[in-house]
Amino acid sequence: MPIRLTLRYRIISLVGLFAVLLIAAFTAVLIQQQLKIINENNLYRARVGSYSAKGAFERTLLLSARTGKTAESFRELIPLLQEGQLVEAVTVADLKNKIVAGSRPDMLGTELPEARAEKATYARKNYSPKSWFYPEVFRDEIYFYAPVTLDDVPQYVAIFRYSLGNMRDAMRQAFQLCIFVNLIVLLALVPLCLLLIKSILGPITELNDATQDITSGNLNRRVEIVTEDELGELAETFNQMTSALVTMKSRAENANPLTKLPGNNMIHEEIEKRIKGKKKFVAVYSDLDNFKAFNDKYGIGAGDQAIKLTAQIMKESIKKGAAGDFLGHEGGDDFIILSTPEKTADVTNHICTEFDKRVRELFSEEDRNQGYIISKDREGNVKQFPLMTISLAGVGNMIRELTSYAEVTNICAEVKKKAKMMSKETGKSSFYLDKRTGNERTDGHADPAHPAEPPATPPPAAH
Repeated sequence: MPIRLTLRYRIISLVGLFAVLLIAAFTAVLIQQQLKIINENNLYRARVGSYSAKGAFERTLLLSARTGKTAESFRELIPLLQEGQLVEAVTVADLKNKIVAGSRPDMLGTELPEARAEKATYARKNYSPKSWFYPEVFRDEIYFYAPVTLDDVPQYVAIFRYSLGNMRDAMRQAFQLCIFVNLIVLLALVPLCLLLIKSILGPITELNDATQDITSGNLNRRVEIVTEDELGELAETFNQMTSALVTMKSRAENANPLTKLPGNNMIHEEIEKRIKGKKKFVAVYSDLDNFKAFNDKYGIGAGDQAIKLTAQIMKESIKKGAAGDFLGHEGGDDFIILSTPEKTADVTNHICTEFDKRVRELFSEEDRNQGYIISKDREGNVKQFPLMTISLAGVGNMIRELTSYAEVTNICAEVKKKAKMMSKETGKSSFYLDKRTGNERTDGHADPAHPAEPPATPPPAAH
């Protein structure tokens, strides 16, 4: 059965991998440092021993020069140097690389091996009182070639050997220290791993449970994750999402089934929200002119197409408005747009222009060419009706105070009559914006209860 790569397993794996890399890095650094210290100590020991032994050989050479028994004196000196731990092994060769004294008596009278002879010759020829150490380092031992001089003239070459055998013991100690430190690291990483699992998986588990609750229909579920990191931001976003889902559900339940646009309840809420928020807005109500005649002639299906076309044009129009503009569908051919005073003209211009251009496609070629249709009016009389246009009535709170949804709809019903009159006169879709201050009566005369106001700005021309 394959292992499921859960987040818990991944955290443990990552922490474990981190521990292995940390331990490996620490071990490598420790061993490298230990080797460096050992090498430096061995080199120092060899230098000091070689220096002292070289001086002993030169003093012996000076004393024995008169007797002519230099080789015998060297042989007597070597055990003394070994007892004093100044050297471990030594070989002394003359100028012809012939061994005259050494730790191994069986090599006396023989010549140095070729490799040793080359080093010894190099040491004699390049001798300098200030620099006479010529080391040769191997894995387990180190050799020093030290010319033995008389009046600073090399007479012999002493080859000192020092073992590096203490390296193995030092490495064993280093490994023991590494094991001890590694155990401490592992013991420290275990609670860290548990803490990471709790701090990360805890909120994720809570979010997962909340998601399942929401999936089952509980849109009131919220999560309480109070952290100052990305998980806290995720929890806040999650709660915002659930609130948005509640709003979307409410809109979907209230949406018009034909256009899927928000219906009366959402329109009511949006208008009241703008009024309570003291925001300047313009409510644009729409009405299709001669829609009933079109519906009667072409049928309900064609009427639905006209409403869908209107919805599509209005969806396009609010993209030309401000962020947060709202589009709703009360039913039938009645739509409403909530926009800002600065963007209302852009929105309504698009609607009027596009509607007049695209609505003609819904009529037959004959009706388009003649510019009207033959249908029945509400009394059943056969009449000529112009092609459909759209009338837009705007009501805003720029120069008058609006206090409720009902007030907005009532004013708009009145203004819509003026918009339809403009469309009828021009034969084109029109927008009429109400610019009254609120002190006028519906008949246009001053209200006796209020002082007279200056005449309103003339309505804009039809689109």
